Amino acid sequence: MRIVKAQPALLLLLIVCSESYAAIAMEAVSRTLTGSILVEQQGFSGPLCVWAMRQQVLATGQNLTPTKQEIFAASQSAKMVKAANGKYSLQLEEGTYSVFAYADTNQNGRWDPDVPEPFGSYTKKSGGCFDSVVIGELNTSGLDINLKAPKHFPTERRSAPGGTFTRIKGYPVLQLSGDARARGFAHGKLVAAQIVDFFRFYILEDKLRSAGAYEDGFAKFLNSHFAYPEPFVAECEAVIDGMKASGADLHIQELARDFSLTDLYAINGYIETRAMRSSCTQFAAWGPRTESTDVDGGMVTGRNMDGEIDIRKVTVSHFLIYAVEPSEVGQKRYISMMWPGFVATISGINEDGLYAMENAGLTGPGDVVDGLVPIAWTMRETLAKLGSDITPASLQRFVDRYDNLAGGVSGPGCILLFATPFVGQKHPAFVFEGDRFGDAIRTDGEVKPHLPNVLVCSNHHQKYGVDLKKPDVVFDKTPSFSSLWRYESGMHKLEAWDRIDRRVGTQEMRELLQTVAHGATEYSIITRPNKLEFDVAVASMKPELWDAPYCSWTTFAFEEVFWKQGSEKSNK
Repeated sequence: MRIVKAQPALLLLLIVCSESYAAIAMEAVSRTLTGSILVEQQGFSGPLCVWAMRQQVLATGQNLTPTKQEIFAASQSAKMVKAANGKYSLQLEEGTYSVFAYADTNQNGRWDPDVPEPFGSYTKKSGGCFDSVVIGELNTSGLDINLKAPKHFPTERRSAPGGTFTRIKGYPVLQLSGDARARGFAHGKLVAAQIVDFFRFYILEDKLRSAGAYEDGFAKFLNSHFAYPEPFVAECEAVIDGMKASGADLHIQELARDFSLTDLYAINGYIETRAMRSSCTQFAAWGPRTESTDVDGGMVTGRNMDGEIDIRKVTVSHFLIYAVEPSEVGQKRYISMMWPGFVATISGINEDGLYAMENAGLTGPGDVVDGLVPIAWTMRETLAKLGSDITPASLQRFVDRYDNLAGGVSGPGCILLFATPFVGQKHPAFVFEGDRFGDAIRTDGEVKPHLPNVLVCSNHHQKYGVDLKKPDVVFDKTPSFSSLWRYESGMHKLEAWDRIDRRVGTQEMRELLQTVAHGATEYSIITRPNKLEFDVAVASMKPELWDAPYCSWTTFAFEEVFWKQGSEKSNK
């Protein structure tokens, strides 16, 4: 297909002045686009910057909106004009555009998400983003742009009964203890503003792309097809109570109401829509595969969390390490690496060294089913209630109690990697593949790479829903190129290392995660369950792609994140 090259983006910067208005016209202009820029935050200062990006037109006539990478680049080099009273005026040739704006609060001439500087785009829908503007024969007016900014975590330590928010080695950590009521209330009270941010800027704007799509679709689905376990409901209700007690602004502008329990369910069940880009990859290696490395024959795992890449980078700034110490009988301490508002988890490790993390998977054809339990809650329960003696059979028995009415444990397709400290057992790591209708567990050597003591996961099943005669087809459909490519890349590197007898330690795991990254990794995690250690790398807050495994890594001991004031450990 022939692609018609887009014309160069047209960029303008508006500066708010109290006395004058001067417009500098662009070359070859024919029409005027005008509107207002409204800033949600109070008390900001500095110029307002607005620019239009002409959309790419394919030979079919289809218009392509700018990518986030292109938006980031354009936000760094806008041309300047002056405006008054928050009004803007762009001179544009006929065509289709996307229009963006930000408040340059540090007055350096570029958008800085790390500040954070308020940002917005023209949209026709409440909670939408990046909508098109057609410039035709007439001037276009009344295109208002709302600028919004998240509230980043505080720098100071905060406490409430049942929890403490602190920073350890520069990372935000939320330490929660007690029963579901105590943990939930502290959770909501200590990070209420950030819970609202994650819901607004990731769930509403980036994932569902409109308030209407949420209220009329996902919210109704959450309230009609799920059977939420009582402990989950109790903790979520306590989070809402804590948020109300925090004094934070809980108003959701896009929905014209305050944050609700359903919104918290949406955060914990966001993967149930499977509407996001599915790009996660995981690895596990143990035994002879890790001998003569820093892992010394033990277990090592690695995971790239890909695809949750909102334009304001809230999934980077709001990355949160939870250190959870349940007081309920028989529950274990565990660490969850997620975002504010997550009572459940899809990335964690417990005090016995049990590792459990999820990748999006594929799903078989069929109707929507009832009696769903969020897969993130099922995974939370495995971390709180299972230990290092887990086996494929015991895991299967445990998760079966969360089956929906159709017999599956996961509403969307899922690929769950479980791993434990290696002490000579037959299956210290295995992969659970499933959807809303059923599941299967695969172990090392069953599928390619046919190597012992190593596992690879991307976003397509290798066993459940697969005819072994056609291993690259799942439910009679070809998986995405990205999922196939990442699996093959990781697999071939492991096979090559096997041929040259290179073992897999922490450094090799970093290299594997870098190999399968493609600019959409908001955070990466490596665990060493035998040592009860984990490493974290988070993407930068610069206006650039998400390259977490190439960023700096920080090592934590499991006990380190449970530090409390008055103990011998330091949070410096």
